[in-house]
Amino acid sequence: MESEFYNVALDRLRYSLVWEDSRTLYGALTIQPTDHVLVIASAGCNVLNALLKNPRHVTAIDLNPVQLQLLRLKLHVIRHHEHAVLRGLLGLAGPAAVAAAWQTVAPTLPAAEHGYWASFFESHPAGILTAGRLESYVTGFLPTLTPALQAHLRQLLGFDTVAEQAAYFEATLASSAFPALFVAYFDEANLSKGRDPRLFRYAAESGGEAFYSRLRDTLHTELMRDNFFLRFFFFGPENLPCAILPPCYQRRHHALLRQQLPKLTLVEGEAVDYLRSAAGQSISKASLSNIFEYTSPAEFQRTMQALFAGNRPLRVVYWNLLLDQGADTDSGAAPLPLATAVSERLSQQEACFYFRNVRVLDSRQICAAASSATPSFLADCA
Repeated sequence: MESEFYNVALDRLRYSLVWEDSRTLYGALTIQPTDHVLVIASAGCNVLNALLKNPRHVTAIDLNPVQLQLLRLKLHVIRHHEHAVLRGLLGLAGPAAVAAAWQTVAPTLPAAEHGYWASFFESHPAGILTAGRLESYVTGFLPTLTPALQAHLRQLLGFDTVAEQAAYFEATLASSAFPALFVAYFDEANLSKGRDPRLFRYAAESGGEAFYSRLRDTLHTELMRDNFFLRFFFFGPENLPCAILPPCYQRRHHALLRQQLPKLTLVEGEAVDYLRSAAGQSISKASLSNIFEYTSPAEFQRTMQALFAGNRPLRVVYWNLLLDQGADTDSGAAPLPLATAVSERLSQQEACFYFRNVRVLDSRQICAAASSATPSFLADCA
């Protein structure tokens, strides 16, 4: 697939957290014991979350070898250490726990890995979750605000009803300097601190304005207190209740996760190319993050038509950020196998506020649309 991502230097940790909600992943793919699932590795969270659904196999893929190196570290910790050590390295229990966890893990690492991670934790004493380029940029917003605005933001964690929370936001933050500060910090001119600007060459709207509008809408529909992504976006890993963490980081799933690790394969490469390769033909379901943010709409259409050619059984979920890939805007383009109802439902439910929408494509939609086709074609769809 032609993508601007190929032009980005892949020599550092770009993501230390997966921002696509696991509940969306689960609702989109409905993972079954017979499924071979492909997941963009990124920081590894949804790779691990997919394993918890007991598929036949999971393949984690990423163009960036550093992202895969992070996933290998997590696999080592899950395989050889207790949950408290994983929690410590992530930064969920504070800097002192990061240091203690590293002292526990360091002697157990392969010699080839030790030097890299020793330097990493020396440079990132707060732990893994805030170490990515995007996460360090995002969590850097709060300290730029005045103490009064910071206090108002923290107050949003104390409400028991969405109505009270929304009213407080409108009275104290929406009418203050906060919107302008938020838009300026997360607009294109500053966004390059978190993401390579070449990745947004096809975007048609301002990041700052779009993200603020989505934040405001979310604060009118769900409690910040109970939303992992909202809390992390503003406050990082501090005081996060275990119950709202991604499933793979919850203590109650640690033993199961360890049992599932033999089902996992890591691949360095591009996801769509892999899906179209001989090795990728066994994939039945795929979570593609927001990789299509980095392609033109025309290239997206060509890629999807090729991916779903040949009546291949495949279900795919991807997230849109500033683009609206998959919108039916080109009357000359062949329709995509969009699972409309589930896509709309998951777009409304996605916990990470800054995504534009979620799209689910399913080859069975092609078969449904071909109800007047020949019996031999329908047999291929069965």
